[in-house]
Amino acid sequence: MLKFYTPDRKGKQEPYSYRARARLVGKCIDNIGQAFTNDIVVLGRIHKEKDVESLRNNNISYIHDICDNKWPELEKLWSNTNEHAIAITTTCGELKKLIETKTDKPVYIVPDPTEREQEPINFETKKVYNACYYGSYGNLKQIDWNKYDLSKVNLQKMSDQGPITWSFEAQGKMVRESDLVLLPVNNDHAMTKYKGHNRPIDAIRQGKFVITNATIPSWVKLKDYMWVGDINEGIKWAINNPNEVIKKVGDGQSFVEEFYTPEKVSTIWEWVYNNVCDTRNT
Repeated sequence: MLKFYTPDRKGKQEPYSYRARARLVGKCIDNIGQAFTNDIVVLGRIHKEKDVESLRNNNISYIHDICDNKWPELEKLWSNTNEHAIAITTTCGELKKLIETKTDKPVYIVPDPTEREQEPINFETKKVYNACYYGSYGNLKQIDWNKYDLSKVNLQKMSDQGPITWSFEAQGKMVRESDLVLLPVNNDHAMTKYKGHNRPIDAIRQGKFVITNATIPSWVKLKDYMWVGDINEGIKWAINNPNEVIKKVGDGQSFVEEFYTPEKVSTIWEWVYNNVCDTRNT
């Protein structure tokens, strides 16, 4: 059986890799002792060398799931984990390329599933549009909002450190009450191009139009369903083309439903499991 290791956070915020890349798609365990020799364990970012040692001592195979670029700060841990893993999984093509420079183990892409239920699309002409931003504080502090014309936009910002404090429920409510989702990024930051697509897909799933300047490859794949380019031009375009906005978001929801629901992503995990089982048994 494939088992996702999600150790107890002891009251700390649960990471995305728990919520979406584990709990939505498979069986989770919070103790290595809940895994057996016929299992394959998925180790996410929150694991320690003692977990790897325990799995090895008990002859239990494991996959290392890497869903962000955390080199070099986790280089020592990840090098040890990769050395003994039977495979690596990751979120997107760019991160796969990076991982392949660090290890000779097979690397499989398993995309992030959507965490949200699909919601109706609603975009109406207004004098002032409600808009929101959500992301980590590390992402937020890289953004120069002075570059953007927000004269027709009432913007709320959410991160793990405020101004509005993030929670899964609070983000859902904020997006639901917004007309637009603005997701500017710093394309020059070393980590940016390795990002998965969960932030724009969250908004599309909730029926909202995303405006971003991202050149992130996993985001650019969604370019037919959102604005990818100059943020100011995107705001103007959305305001002047409400019918096209609604169509793009609708097409985007169909795309997400086809490829990124937990059920669809679960079948990819199942394929990876079967593939590594075959490799392990040869």
